[in-house]
Amino acid sequence: MELNSLLILLEAAEYLERREREAEHGYASVLPFDGDFAREKTKAAGLVRKAPNNRSSHNELEKHRRAKLRLYLEQLKQLVPLGPDSTRHTTLSLLKRAKVHIKKLEEQDRRALSIKEQLQQEHRFLKRRLEQLSVQSVERVRTDSTGSAVSTDDSEQEVDIEGMEFGPGELDSVGSSSDADDHYSLQSGSSGFGPHCRRLGRPALS
Repeated sequence: MELNSLLILLEAAEYLERREREAEHGYASVLPFDGDFAREKTKAAGLVRKAPNNRSSHNELEKHRRAKLRLYLEQLKQLVPLGPDSTRHTTLSLLKRAKVHIKKLEEQDRRALSIKEQLQQEHRFLKRRLEQLSVQSVERVRTDSTGSAVSTDDSEQEVDIEGMEFGPGELDSVGSSSDADDHYSLQSGSSGFGPHCRRLGRPALS
């Protein structure tokens, strides 16, 4: 859009330069028509009355258009880098510099868009990588919790074995073994005490 406006300004500047060159010689191309109108008696009255009005309105429109162009050119000077000799630039050179400057800006815009696309691709890749790492972390925590649950079950089984209850038959076998152990301990004790153990026996009947 800016390039189209610049081309329009460029054409307008060329048109102004042509008109300025023509103005240096006066309105040479317009005056012969006025002479022709004066010589034609049948059309002289109407055309002579219209000619001054047309010329004055045309001059007003031309002044307004030139003032508008000057305003646009002054605004353009503020946007285009002209260098140290900016006061010596003509309208045509200013518009040419503006055209080059717009092309540079368009190239910078294309590069910026390319960098933006690369950054967006990198962002998407990092986002996917982060999601993968999050899933792996959750699976690792789940595996660790499963392993700790298995070790807890093993320890509970050991506790159940230690606190296991015995049935009546098992208690008899355990009791007999304990009685045998007690009898063995009494025998060993009696052999240790010797005669004292015989005196403590049951008294003989008379």
